[in-house]
Amino acid sequence: MGVLKVTLFHVSPVAGWASGVFHKQIAKGNAFLRTRGLQFDPYPKVGSMELEWSAPLSENGRIGEGLAQRLALRALAHARYASLDNRLPVILCQIGGGGGEAPGSIHQKLDWLPWVIMDAFTLNEDGLTLTHEAGHCAGLKHPGDEPFGEPRLMQNGQAVTDNLMAYGTFDIEAQKHGPRTMVEDWQIDALRSAYFHSS
Repeated sequence: MGVLKVTLFHVSPVAGWASGVFHKQIAKGNAFLRTRGLQFDPYPKVGSMELEWSAPLSENGRIGEGLAQRLALRALAHARYASLDNRLPVILCQIGGGGGEAPGSIHQKLDWLPWVIMDAFTLNEDGLTLTHEAGHCAGLKHPGDEPFGEPRLMQNGQAVTDNLMAYGTFDIEAQKHGPRTMVEDWQIDALRSAYFHSS
């Protein structure tokens, strides 16, 4: 079984939620990936490492203050635990606008290999945000047109919403996204080629 090596961090204000969030993300990600011969290998095995950071991150992480915050947080993670075995850093924090991000991936070249940042309070209910963001760090894109989207995830001009790299089908009555259930062979191949994969 191939493993996707991740190192788990959290910032001080979300310490009380970190264990539950990471447990769900790893368990749901493993349930989704194991049928395809992959699973997460988290470090530490239990819990996550705390970073001294108190402010929520600005919403736009691609420019200005938002990008500077993400780079500073990444540097803190590196200082706390400098991985010598090509692990994917995953940082749980608070993000203005919520969700998850993969700084350094998809048309954003930084001085670090891609890493994951997740908001502790606004993740998709299916528990696959970590898996989705790891996909971005492996070069996978959302459904859409090139250069920023993936045309193979479009059918008749519509996004394949149940794919891992989409957000799930939106239920108007419930006002939430349904679970993602699909992943393509070429997406698994991309994860197997990622810097944080090990056989």
